[in-house]
Formats: sequence, structure tokens, C-alpha cells
Amino acid sequence: MAERVNNFPPLPKFIPLKPCFYQDFEADIPPQHLSMTKRLYYLWMLNSVTLAVNLVGCLAWLIGGGGATNFGLAFLLVSLVAPGGLWSSFQPRIHDLLVTTSSRFPSLPAFPLSWLRPIWLCPDSALG
Repeated sequence: MAERVNNFPPLPKFIPLKPCFYQDFEADIPPQHLSMTKRLYYLWMLNSVTLAVNLVGCLAWLIGGGGATNFGLAFLLVSLVAPGGLWSSFQPRIHDLLVTTSSRFPSLPAFPLSWLRPIWLCPDSALG
């Protein structure tokens, strides 16, 4: 059996850090759920990139003489929401796709809660 080499998150070669996890959609996800899983993953990546762009914009505003509160909140969002989105939204959905129907009951109460976070967070971020 071949040893799995960690490949996630994908990092450029000039960064001295190494990937922490192994991820292979084709090997881990059943074929019937592969397209939905990739869409959820790309949605999480889009959310994370949007938060990173927001951080850069708030940093530029801070350098230009704006308030530090926006930069602090942007930093908090990037550091908490991006990894939290992976662990609280993406991973439970992947788990629900991988387990059989008979063993799904314990995760059913947590599944709707994983959808409430982005539904609350997006309008809250838009207003702020």
C-alpha cells in the first residue's frame, strides 16, 4: 500500500510550511456525490478568498489612515471563520455523504446548524 503524502492546503514552494492533511476527492468520495462535494469545497474556498481580500482591503485602509477596528475584525474573520467554515460546514457535509443512512441519525441535528452559520454570517457581514 502506498503511503499518503499530505497535500492540503496547497502551498507555494517558497513558503517553508508543509501541507497538514491528505485530500483526494476521487479516492475518498463516492462517485455519485463527487460533483456536489467539489462544489461545496469551491464554495468554501471562495468564501475564504473573499475574507482574505477583505483583510487586504482593510489593511490598505488602515495604512491610508482609516480605523484599526475594521482591520481587527477582518483579521478575526480570516483567522476564525475560514478554518471554522471548513470544520463546521464542509466536513459535516462530507461525513453525511460518506456514512450509510442507518448511521446518519446522530449527525442529523448538527447538519442544519452547519447551514445556519453562513446564512447568518453573510447578511451580517453585508450590513457591517
